[in-house]
Amino acid sequence: GLHVRHALRSFRVRPMSRKPPGPMSRILAMLVACASSSLALAPGPPLTPRASEPLLVATSGEADPQYGLLKSFRFDELRISGRQGLPGGKIDAHYSSRYWLVSLMNTHRSLVLRRIRSQLVFNVLVTCLILGARTVGFRPAVPITMHTLLGGFVSLLLVFRTNSAYARFWEARIIWGGVKNTCIDIVLAICANVRPRAPQAAADLVSALQLYPGSLSCQCRAEPPDGNLDPYALCLRMHKAVALAAAEVDASGPDRRDSVGVRLFELQLSRLNGDIDKLADAAGACSRITNTPVPLSYSRHTSRFLTVWLGTLPFVLAGAVGARLTLPCVIVACWLLLGIEELGHLIEQPFEVHSHLGEVRKLKDSESYDVGVPTRSLANNIVLGCQALVDLKEPATPHSPPPAAQELQEA
Repeated sequence: GLHVRHALRSFRVRPMSRKPPGPMSRILAMLVACASSSLALAPGPPLTPRASEPLLVATSGEADPQYGLLKSFRFDELRISGRQGLPGGKIDAHYSSRYWLVSLMNTHRSLVLRRIRSQLVFNVLVTCLILGARTVGFRPAVPITMHTLLGGFVSLLLVFRTNSAYARFWEARIIWGGVKNTCIDIVLAICANVRPRAPQAAADLVSALQLYPGSLSCQCRAEPPDGNLDPYALCLRMHKAVALAAAEVDASGPDRRDSVGVRLFELQLSRLNGDIDKLADAAGACSRITNTPVPLSYSRHTSRFLTVWLGTLPFVLAGAVGARLTLPCVIVACWLLLGIEELGHLIEQPFEVHSHLGEVRKLKDSESYDVGVPTRSLANNIVLGCQALVDLKEPATPHSPPPAAQELQEA
């Protein structure tokens, strides 16, 4: 309402002018109000830090047929600057606002435009029928007041719809970021604490952990994982491996169980169990997103609201801008407003891939964030980082450890 009042105030009659504002001025004020409301409440892109240090990026590898993960790989140092928002630190130039002309020229290839073309064609046919009826004398006097008043509500409804969808997308990305951090913490604990004392348990932990990201990706995408190993089954395997490590320490004898090193190792195993529980919580959070869509009544009412508002718009525009400009104005208005609504439909389920949306499936299989979270690419990067830490060799130190450290190691 505030944006509408400010926009209409700018089109009031000036003191030196006796000519009242025409219908075209009111229509422009309505469009300005819709745009200003959308810009005021639209979600902005997440802030990402600029990279100032070399990043390790996987550049080549061999695919694992089980989950599509990478088995053999190498790392190269890559120094990047600017926007770091893609998996592996890759940069897409089209994310920059400097490429607005390229984005404008590629409008005909837009996925959003192709998905709203049926409703766009419907509104074009309705406009043509209304213009044809005007040629035979059917010219109803439809005031612009209704569209002016409802224009602000249309913009607010679309913004709230897009905000709710973007919040689900960003929550999904936060969950996968937590999965990566937890997996790295588990690998560090395995390499530093478990592997020196219980190598078999450490190997079992690493094996189950490397399967977890791919299994979680399959769960998010509603695909059955190979071997029926869902994320919860893999978490159970990791818990059993931790129990095996604790059993190996218990088998060392009562004298060694009371040592300081063994007690510290038990605390480390307890913390490792807590990290595994975080992975189970992440799987549950992903299931919450996939199994709880946006309420259907909310989506349907938004669609009906837009259909009625855009369907009656030609009655207002025909008398204001004339028959020649009515059709182009309706096409542009339908493309903008229906496109905003379709954005909410595309990103409200960041993991879901329907079988009849082949192009959306192809985009979600890629490494970009065009229509959702690229879970397969994120899973690959997590496995790469974990494997790099597992294969990392400790540098040889020429100096011997202090006596206290030697006693702790002997214990």
